[in-house]
Amino acid sequence: MKLKICLLFFLLAKINGAYAQKAFIINDFMKGYTLYFVRHTAGSETKEYYKLTENTSKKAVLEYGSKELSVSQISKTAKTAAFKSIPDSNIRILGDVNFDGRQDIIIHETEINDEGCYSPLATSLIFVNTTTAFGVSQSISEVYNDAYCMRGGSFEINTKSKRLITSASGGAALHAFAYYSVSGTEAKLLSSFEEDGFDTFPFSKITGKKLENNKLVPFTSLSIYEPELDKVLSFNTKNGKGRVLLFKVENILYYAFQQNDEYKFISFAHPSSAAKSGKAVFKFRKKNTGYELEFNSGNIKYLLYETPNGTGIKITVNGKISDWQGLAKKGSLSGLINSKLLNVTKE
Repeated sequence: MKLKICLLFFLLAKINGAYAQKAFIINDFMKGYTLYFVRHTAGSETKEYYKLTENTSKKAVLEYGSKELSVSQISKTAKTAAFKSIPDSNIRILGDVNFDGRQDIIIHETEINDEGCYSPLATSLIFVNTTTAFGVSQSISEVYNDAYCMRGGSFEINTKSKRLITSASGGAALHAFAYYSVSGTEAKLLSSFEEDGFDTFPFSKITGKKLENNKLVPFTSLSIYEPELDKVLSFNTKNGKGRVLLFKVENILYYAFQQNDEYKFISFAHPSSAAKSGKAVFKFRKKNTGYELEFNSGNIKYLLYETPNGTGIKITVNGKISDWQGLAKKGSLSGLINSKLLNVTKE
């Protein structure tokens, strides 16, 4: 008899484990809204249903999932719960993906796909908060899903630049990025590029495409990872063109000019890699109460100067001198006085 009772409890446990249905009313998911959520599990299959209602108007502003779970018989069993108490929730507030001041929602599908991506993942849908309802943005959803389809993929909402930025990793020194603008529910590709740090150390080589006159055109550039740099001097130019960086890596001195835009690429470097440092010579000298650092690139002469009255760089092209004065200076050319650098001569 005891054996039969144990077997009965075992079978009931198996049945309950294979079939489960729970319904929740959630008041703290998003301010001003009530979320009704149902999860139905039968064996290995899981179905979900979501309904978001605005508290003031009582209007349903988002409805998604298996409609058969919306029946009143199920809603009568719903229990009020805190959102954080719902395990493995597939819905969350993503952030303001289109920069209109309203929070948007993402829902992850329950089924995991293993088709063409670096690792299996669930497709996600992004619901944009419009003035009347939350509507699916296929465009932004594709950007999100494509990002996480790649190895080391990420999706960033950059509120400062009002850009969606995706990235992926191809290894320790190879990364890919894409920048998107957003208008309403549509994402538009502005640029996509790869960052390769193998051949141009200490810089990374940038290769990709940028949107110009509504066409994606190829471009190349350089970039530098600043946090680990041994900087000698840096300053912004008053004319707004960019930023000067002077730094040392393994007994070699480098000059780099960083563009004043959202990418912060290096438009010119001297030398552009360690392999080219033998022909990239600097001349350092003390000048009265200040210091000068001179170098040439082709027929163009560059002269970094530092005096008690200011810092800047003079660029001479065909006998014409342009004086780019600096501001927000950090460091000093005096840091070169006792340095022993392979490509710096002292006068």
